[in-house]
Amino acid sequence: MKEQLRMSVVRRSNRFRVLMNLPLRIGRKDGTLVDISTTGVLATHAGVLQTGSSIEISFTHDNRRFVSEARVETCTVVGLGAGPGGATLYASRLFFTKLSDESKSILESLVGADDGFIP
Repeated sequence: MKEQLRMSVVRRSNRFRVLMNLPLRIGRKDGTLVDISTTGVLATHAGVLQTGSSIEISFTHDNRRFVSEARVETCTVVGLGAGPGGATLYASRLFFTKLSDESKSILESLVGADDGFIP
């Protein structure tokens, strides 16, 4: 019997690599935005995030503040001692769950309006 793929593991939109290290807030943690799409982000950070939990993410782009609630889809170790102060570095996939109109506008300016569905 074939194992059915979960929709959470299937890429639903194009991702865009961020050309600079864009600082990101993940709840109370500092992080770095690695890539972004219309459905979510990949970010690195110190400290583990609970898979399945809901968390606020935010960053500033072109003097505009992006804020969204997001669901933590995955959180994996990417470097022991590679984080700030020798902390373990994690990478997390976060899917947007609540976007304001302002955040949707910022997202469109980053990835383009034709990329796909913006929640």
